[in-house]
Amino acid sequence: MGDARAVTEAYLQIFRNVPAAGPGVCRICHTGTGGPSGLCVTCAVTTQGLYRHTEHVVPVSLCVRDGDGAQLHAIVTRRRDPPGSVRRVPFLAATVARFHRAHATCLTRLAGGPFTMVTTLPGTRLDRPIEVFGPMPRIVDMVGDLRGLHRPVLMAGSAQAAENLARRRSDERAFQVLGRVDGARVLLVDDLFVSGAHVQSAASALYLAGARAVVALVIARLVFPRACGDTARLWERACAERFDFDRCCRAGAPTVDRATDFG
Repeated sequence: MGDARAVTEAYLQIFRNVPAAGPGVCRICHTGTGGPSGLCVTCAVTTQGLYRHTEHVVPVSLCVRDGDGAQLHAIVTRRRDPPGSVRRVPFLAATVARFHRAHATCLTRLAGGPFTMVTTLPGTRLDRPIEVFGPMPRIVDMVGDLRGLHRPVLMAGSAQAAENLARRRSDERAFQVLGRVDGARVLLVDDLFVSGAHVQSAASALYLAGARAVVALVIARLVFPRACGDTARLWERACAERFDFDRCCRAGAPTVDRATDFG
C-alpha cells in the first residue's frame, strides 16, 4: 500500500493545471480553440462520424513533448524505467488515485450517477503485441477506489480501423466490447490524450454496446503551444501557476484532498 499524496507531492513541478472550458478553451479537450468555436479543430474532427462521443474528458494535467514541461510526457510514454528514475506504474497510479479521490464527486456528476464500471483503453497496434497489453490495467488495479469496478471490456478491433486511429481519425470499429455493458456508467481511464481519436472511438463503441454514460479520465493532455495563439497562452499561464491537485477543469469549488491509498 502507499500514500498517493506522498508519492506525488515531490513531483508537483512536472504537472500543469488544466483550464476550464471557456472563451478560447475547447469544451472537450481543454486546449486552445484557435477561434470562436467551443471546440478545437481536432475535437471537431474526432467527434464526427461516430454513433456517439463523450463530451466529458477530464485531464489531470497538461503536458508538452519537448522542453520545459515535457517530464510528464516522458514518464507516460516510456516503456522502461531508467535506473534511478521515478517508477512509472506506481507513480501514475498515485496520480490517478490522488486526483480521483479529490474529484470523485465531480466525475460522478458528469456521469449522471455513481460509476458502475471502470475500464481502460487497450493498445491498437496489432503488429506490436507488447503495446496491446499496456500498463493501464495495472495502474487502475493499484487504485483502491477503482479496482473493485475495473472490468477490461475493451479489446482491439479491426486492423483497418486501427489504421484510421493512427491517422487521428476516430473509428468505433477499432474497439470490441466484451460482455454486456447495458446501462453502465463507465469511467474510461487512459494515460495520454493527443487527438482524442482513441478515447472518442472507445466511448462510441461503449455507447453502441449499451453504456448509459462514459466519462474519460486521462492523466496527461498533450498540447502543442505553437498550434495557435489560444493554446500558447493557456500553456504559458499553466507554466506560471503552481499545480494543485484540488483544481479540476470540470469542477466548481476545490474539494478537500484526503490521504489516498494505492498499491
